[in-house]
Amino acid sequence: MKKAITVSLTGMLVAGALILPAVVNAQAKNAAPAAPAATAQPAPVVVTPEARAAIKDLIETTKTRENIAKTFQAMSQNLPPQMAQAMNVSIENNASLSSEQKQKVRANMNQPFETAAKEAIAMITDPKIVEESIDRMYPIYAKYYAPEEIRQITAFYKTPVGAKSLTIMPQVINESMQSGFAIFQPRLNALMEKTVKTQVDAVTKASAPPKK
Repeated sequence: MKKAITVSLTGMLVAGALILPAVVNAQAKNAAPAAPAATAQPAPVVVTPEARAAIKDLIETTKTRENIAKTFQAMSQNLPPQMAQAMNVSIENNASLSSEQKQKVRANMNQPFETAAKEAIAMITDPKIVEESIDRMYPIYAKYYAPEEIRQITAFYKTPVGAKSLTIMPQVINESMQSGFAIFQPRLNALMEKTVKTQVDAVTKASAPPKK
C-alpha cells in the first residue's frame, strides 16, 4: 500500500469517530433492558405520477444529476488514501494477528490494495451509481414534500436569485465550513500535542537513570 500503511494519528481519530457511536450504542444495549423486537416495517413511500413529475423537474432544474456525478468524481480522488487508512486501522486492530503477522500483511498489501483502489474508483464513477442515486431521491422527496411544495421550490430555483443560489451556495457553505474548521483545528492540534507530550514525558521519566 503506497500511501499510508503506517497508522497516522489523524487516521486513528477518524476511526475513533466512526467506532465510538457503535461502542456507545453497544454499551447502552447492555445497560438497558432489551426493547421488544419491531414487528411492523414502515410502509414504503408511494410516489404518485404527479409527485414524480414534480420531483423530476426539480432534479433537472437544480442539475442534481450533474452535481452528483461531480461529487462522486471528486470523492474518487480522495478514495485511495482513505481506503489505505481504513485498511491500516483494520489490520492494526485485528486482535487475531501478532505484531509480526501484521507486518507481513502490510508487506503483502501493495498489489491487492492497488487492485482494490482501482475497483473502488471504477465503482464510484460508474454512471449507473448516479442513476441509482437519482432513483432513490424520488421517495425521499415524496416523503417530505407535497407535489405543490416541490413545484414552489422549483419555481424559486428558476428565478435569477434561485439560479444564483445554485451556483453560489456551495461556495458559501464551503467557506463557512473552512471558517469553522479554522477555529477547531488549532484546539485539536493543541489537544493532540498535549496528549502525546504526556506520554513522552512519562516514558522519558520512567527510562531516566535514578538520581544518586
